[in-house]
Amino acid sequence: MNAVLVPSVLALVLVISAFAGPRLIRTAAPLLMRVPRLAVMVLVAGVGFWALSVASLSLMLAWTVTGPSILPAPAADVCQRCLAAASPFGTVGTIDTVIPSALLLLLPALGALVATAIGIRRSLAIRRRTRVLSREILATARLQIVSEHRVLVLDDERPIAFSLPRRSGGVVVSTGLVTVLDADELAAVLTHEQEHVRGKHHLVLSLLDLMTASLRWVPLARDVAHAVPHYLEIAADNAARRQTGTPTLAGALLKLGSPDKVFTAAHVHDTASPVLHAAGTDRIARLVRPPRLRPAVLPAAALALLLAAFSAAAVAVHGPYLSVILTGCHLPAS
Repeated sequence: MNAVLVPSVLALVLVISAFAGPRLIRTAAPLLMRVPRLAVMVLVAGVGFWALSVASLSLMLAWTVTGPSILPAPAADVCQRCLAAASPFGTVGTIDTVIPSALLLLLPALGALVATAIGIRRSLAIRRRTRVLSREILATARLQIVSEHRVLVLDDERPIAFSLPRRSGGVVVSTGLVTVLDADELAAVLTHEQEHVRGKHHLVLSLLDLMTASLRWVPLARDVAHAVPHYLEIAADNAARRQTGTPTLAGALLKLGSPDKVFTAAHVHDTASPVLHAAGTDRIARLVRPPRLRPAVLPAAALALLLAAFSAAAVAVHGPYLSVILTGCHLPAS
């Protein structure tokens, strides 16, 4: 009974967390935004271990059920012996079913292949979009030193500031930005953008997009994909605050306004945008008056508990299989 109870409980926790996770993330935000880098690591790791735990369900069932063989006799024998070596229950086949054990082993692998293919396709599309945007900017911008920062300057009256990956151009600003902001505000914005480049935030978003491209139908994965960019912006804000102070950064954000008022190109507004930008008046309230921490403590603790549970389940299930694969399944004939 325990062999069936464990995967049943795990399946229930996975379903509940998939739908309740977004609420936990939102209510834990006042605490997470105080430690944005840690928040990014927790959220990205949480989605990764959640997906591995889903794959664990099929692998756990392979330990507990038997069914008709779909493999040739020699291969089926090796499969059963490897299952026996990996299983913590000691024997394979506690319940007879019509589901072949080999199929349960193949499902996670097939799911991983499909998810990887979808993620790679999306990543290649983002990379193409980045190259197009980079070529457009490099064709018109000029390289300058502004407030001791090496940036690309566009001739544009609008106050524009954003960053691309370092290899695609790095920090980009407009002549309008240099005109609108005073020296300290300009230094705050440039420090913000340089933090995106220095911290490899574009790479973080690319990896997250690769992980969640096939999981956007899951509320937890979708919410994490939307939350992580905000925490990266907060991390960049913190770097700018340390350099120039909160009032200066808040004043610069107010002058920059909303990103929607600055960028009009479709490839910049896309959810898979290669751009990270300083604009965003919604962050001013958090800078000036951070929300209270107390209501966020329990939700943050629940998120940490879920991360620990999913990571433990993933290691406990995938670990024995990986060990058997690495040792070549050299088992005595049973």
